[in-house]
Amino acid sequence: MTAFRDLPIRRKLLVMTLVTSATALVLSTLGFLAWDISQFRAEIQRDVDAQARIISDNSTAPLTFTDNRAAGETLASLQLRPRVEFACLYAQNGSLFATYHRGTGTSCPASPPGESSFHANAYDRVTPVVMGAQPLGKLYIHRDLADLYERLRVGLITVVALLLLSGLAALLISARLQHSIASPLLQLADTARAISAGRDYSLRATAASNDEVGVVVYAFNDMLDRLADRNAELSRANTDLAHEVEERRRVEVERTAALERERDANRLKDEFLATLSHELRTPLNAVLGWARMLRSAPVEPQVRARALESIERNALAQARLIEDLLEISRIVTGKLRIQVQEIDLAAIVDAALEVVQPAASARRIRIQSEITVRPAMTSGDPNRLQQVIWNLLSNAVKFTPEGGEVSVRLTAGAGYRITVTDTGQGIDSRFLPFVFDPFRQADGTTSREHGGLGLGLAIARQLVELHGGTIDARSDGRGTGATFEVYLPSVIATPPTREPSAAAADAIETASVDPARLRDIEVLVVDDEEDARLLLATTLKHYGARVRTADSAAAAIAAVQQHCPDVLLSDIGMRTEDGYFLIRRLRGLTDPQCARIPAIAITAYASERDRGAAIDAGFQAHMAKPFDPDRLVSLVAQFGGPMRTGGMTRQ
Repeated sequence: MTAFRDLPIRRKLLVMTLVTSATALVLSTLGFLAWDISQFRAEIQRDVDAQARIISDNSTAPLTFTDNRAAGETLASLQLRPRVEFACLYAQNGSLFATYHRGTGTSCPASPPGESSFHANAYDRVTPVVMGAQPLGKLYIHRDLADLYERLRVGLITVVALLLLSGLAALLISARLQHSIASPLLQLADTARAISAGRDYSLRATAASNDEVGVVVYAFNDMLDRLADRNAELSRANTDLAHEVEERRRVEVERTAALERERDANRLKDEFLATLSHELRTPLNAVLGWARMLRSAPVEPQVRARALESIERNALAQARLIEDLLEISRIVTGKLRIQVQEIDLAAIVDAALEVVQPAASARRIRIQSEITVRPAMTSGDPNRLQQVIWNLLSNAVKFTPEGGEVSVRLTAGAGYRITVTDTGQGIDSRFLPFVFDPFRQADGTTSREHGGLGLGLAIARQLVELHGGTIDARSDGRGTGATFEVYLPSVIATPPTREPSAAAADAIETASVDPARLRDIEVLVVDDEEDARLLLATTLKHYGARVRTADSAAAAIAAVQQHCPDVLLSDIGMRTEDGYFLIRRLRGLTDPQCARIPAIAITAYASERDRGAAIDAGFQAHMAKPFDPDRLVSLVAQFGGPMRTGGMTRQ
């Protein structure tokens, strides 16, 4: 049934016609054949019975008078019946009295059968021979049924022939008639298939008649009309919805981007303010600290000279920071102006190299220069472009480890190209797109290794672009060095001559130094800046304290494990590992005495949040740079005295 269900409609109609016709013909012909055979069999029985009665009646005299010859002649009358094979006449005592045989291959049985019956191939007729009411014997006639089977064979052949002829006629007639039924349905199916495949709802089926198939075609076309209208409405609705979704997605993307920019701006602002506070307070700490020391107590000439050198160096550093802030402010407000004049690019590069050479030599960094054109005359603002070259060279020296190499190359072509390459720590690929953004730093944590506000490269890019040039940065990642390339179509610059602004410090009255105030108190000073360590150590020594110093968290832990001090003074913003890391390591020591050492955070991170973070991390007090010596000494005396405790004191 599954195979029939999946047949095409034409095949179904053909199969239905043929099966129906064949079934009807087979049943009718077989029924007729069965009736004919039944009638022929009854006719045979009647004929044999009639012959048996006649012979039985004619055999009474021979049996009565025991006349075998007369009985044999009576049986011989059966020659007129070619299908009777033999006949037997039995006496009353059951003995064989007379016989008739058509052929030689048959014989009468010794005794007659009990009754008449049909067998597979013959009909046996047993008839009693009586005279009046007295039985005289029995007559047995054996007739074969070959003519019956012959009639059956002829009937079957006739039936098969009729079936073939009727099947052919039914095939021709059904093929002729099914076209009028199947064609409209097939056309309807083809139309539905084409619509399903091509989504073309403009196609319509053609009605060939007004019968039920025509009604189906009309209903199908009407459904297509409704579907086309609904599809058009849905298309318009989907288009409107797609536009609305796209608009909402665009608004959401813009909102997300704006929110991300706002968050990024807030984060950069917080990082910048924290960094600015640190970078401004760090040199100010050295300036004010040394100034107070020089005013409050006599110092040795060698220490005094070093103090003055530290004051000058930190004042210049602070002046550079302030100048960078003013410069970026001029750029943002559009007030930056350039003064164009004729300059020699090669001489400017030489001058820039002379400026950074001392810093490079101090760190054993080799600087190589390659200037392919001399003189390299062009026009530009020497002071502004000087900042660009000096910034690139100073950055290269700052980010290159000791023993590294920095190279600068000047080439001429359509314009001038300056390439500065270093073997330093390189630039992370994720930060590379933002390297020229203001206030952006690859490491904005308190444990960053290099200082600065993140303004130098932003200022350099603005200055180069004001001269119609471009500046690019390349790096293969961390540890692979970096390359900065400046292209100026007609501009080059000389190193800047900075006149640092003087650091103004209020006169602070300090008490006279009491050299016994911190007697017998041992203090461990931890700061990665040498000036800060020296200033703290000198201040505490003037008050009688025993001072050890460490330039990193690791060195501080090692010093504590060697001998526990009475008080720990630590900076927060240090290279590699910051003060928070140090205090956590300190509080986790197994030696309980060392783990409970009072600790004071002395740092340029001076906000209230920084103060709370230091106390929460495990420090007992927080002091902002630049520090007040008297207050510092008071805290050390408070925490390092005989009755010291590890209490949490916010200062």
